[in-house]
Amino acid sequence: MQHSVNKTNNIVLVFGIAGILMLLTLTSMILVNNHTFADKTYYKTVLQDASGLSALPAIYFKGLKVGRIDGFRLNHDTNLIEVDLWIFQEYQSKVVEYAVLAGEQHPIFDDVTTFELILPNKKHVDSYVQLAPNSFIPHINSELGKSYVEQGAIAQKGDDIESILASINQLLQNFQKEDNPEAGAIFRVLDRVAKISDNLMVVSEEVRSSDLLPDAERTLAQSQQVLEQMPKVLAQINTTLLTTERLMGQAGTTLSNYAYPAQIVGDITEGQLPIVLNNLNESLTVMQTMLKEVHSEREQFAIAIHSMQQVLDKMDKTLQALNNHPILKDGIEKQPQTTGIEMHD
Repeated sequence: MQHSVNKTNNIVLVFGIAGILMLLTLTSMILVNNHTFADKTYYKTVLQDASGLSALPAIYFKGLKVGRIDGFRLNHDTNLIEVDLWIFQEYQSKVVEYAVLAGEQHPIFDDVTTFELILPNKKHVDSYVQLAPNSFIPHINSELGKSYVEQGAIAQKGDDIESILASINQLLQNFQKEDNPEAGAIFRVLDRVAKISDNLMVVSEEVRSSDLLPDAERTLAQSQQVLEQMPKVLAQINTTLLTTERLMGQAGTTLSNYAYPAQIVGDITEGQLPIVLNNLNESLTVMQTMLKEVHSEREQFAIAIHSMQQVLDKMDKTLQALNNHPILKDGIEKQPQTTGIEMHD
């Protein structure tokens, strides 16, 4: 019993250590993913509102992730949002004077999803002057950021949706100008659409008057009949598959039963077949021995037969001599020749 308890304690200890290792691994992965151990330089900025900041969005520079929002809070005196952010030290040289932050907003929900670090135009500044840590980086929509845009130091990116709407508005205005070579283009497009619809009506009338619709209806009716027969066909196929499965099961059972034919024969003969085969094998062995002995004595048999033949020949000659002797000629009674068949009970 003591051995079983120790074994259980060891298993519990192993699982506990494995759980702790997994927890440490997951914690390390989360910390590495959040760049907890990376070298960072912290800066500050101010925003009008905190929309989208709860997710702590990342900061990008030309598509590269260079930092992230670290935290934010409300300044009760100015009612502005003070934001803390950090930049990887390898990209610290990109945080220069006249650089601004621009927020990428969601086109529908109007939430800030990411921030972009925008450097000043090289034509406006002679050289980039790197900002010190904990310096202030203005937002492009702030008063300082707008002044940079007005000075030409920063080229403000336009809103994509507003630019699309402006392009559509400009296109409509160009269509309405009389001096525009494409004047009345919208009306021409509508007229062409009307003509196309008339042509479609003509084509539909021709199709209706032709035999295409009856043929199509017959084809649909035949297809419907085929689809109605499909359940019966599927049922027959299912029955066939079940029968095949049953036959395969029976075949498997038969193969299993006759997998060992010697055992089956032994069970049928109640174990007597091996004894009979052994006796038959012994009898054949004895017969083979006898045949070998007869074969080895065949010369002696031949000599004995030859000697008996010679003896019989001499006896025949002796009888003939006695039969032909003048004194004993009538002494030996000749046997009468039989002319019929003698039968005995």
